[in-house]
Amino acid sequence: MAPSGGGEHARDEVLALEAERCRAISEEDWPALEALLADDLTHTHMTGTTQDKATYLAHLRRNRRSTARGDLLVRVFGDDVVVVTGPQVNVLDGGAPQASESLQVWVRRPPTWELVACTASGQRA
Repeated sequence: MAPSGGGEHARDEVLALEAERCRAISEEDWPALEALLADDLTHTHMTGTTQDKATYLAHLRRNRRSTARGDLLVRVFGDDVVVVTGPQVNVLDGGAPQASESLQVWVRRPPTWELVACTASGQRA
């Protein structure tokens, strides 16, 4: 299935949710973050470690950080799938910024969208 020609509404919704995800991580708003993540989430770190939702949330609680995104490419597929790619920068407590390229898959599961998969690939130059 190719990206849909429309989808501006879906694009805007997912970008707002991604901004909320970054805010929730940065401000340690765990209930808000948990609501954005699908129960069947798969999160793969730059190291190759893959975590489910519970393990990923525990990881974030132990490794607190601020998270920000750069310019994002958003592709809308049909009515229910959005793929987001682009830079992400994490700053762990007192550490240097860690830049990566991130890929996310968001799926519409009424009444909202959920993040079902994400991965980071190596550090950006």
